[in-house]
Amino acid sequence: MKQQMSIKTVAAAAVLVAMNIILSRVFAINVGPTLRITISTTPIFLAGLWFGPLTGAVCGATGDLLGSLFQGYAPNPLITAAAVLCGLLPGLMNKYLFHGRINYWKVLLIAGIHGLAGSMGLTLLGLHLMYGRPLAELFVSRGVQTAALVIVNSILVNLLYSSPLTALVNRMFFRNGTRAGAQRRGTLG
Repeated sequence: MKQQMSIKTVAAAAVLVAMNIILSRVFAINVGPTLRITISTTPIFLAGLWFGPLTGAVCGATGDLLGSLFQGYAPNPLITAAAVLCGLLPGLMNKYLFHGRINYWKVLLIAGIHGLAGSMGLTLLGLHLMYGRPLAELFVSRGVQTAALVIVNSILVNLLYSSPLTALVNRMFFRNGTRAGAQRRGTLG
């Protein structure tokens, strides 16, 4: 039986997308046209962890597309694909690999994989094609940025996911108060 997304889930996803846009476009430090320091992936990671891979992917894509339009530039398909991966990967890994048992090290693994595939893969290639910057130059600057942001976003996602906020999300959005496969989460171990 297909599960349909409720109005409450759509509203929560919209709030997470709005947080992503504000964090990526307003509270970001731009260092030239190809480097932005931001914690904007945190709400998209949470969308994937809380609501699953499809909702996470849609939140990532929507945040990137709307953010691009608000900034006044055309979306880059490779960067949008990285944004989709940002919500898809946590949802898939949480559901099929970790079975709802999330801790800091698992969040760090998810963020690290996204950092390599998304930031250092798809986004780097998208920026190279868009701006014509040499790959080596982008690789160095984005490598430092990605390493730092993987750690920072992992800490933030783990703090929020292991907080009472996840229990509240489960009570509000899932019938029996517990998301399928969502056992008690560890915090740092």
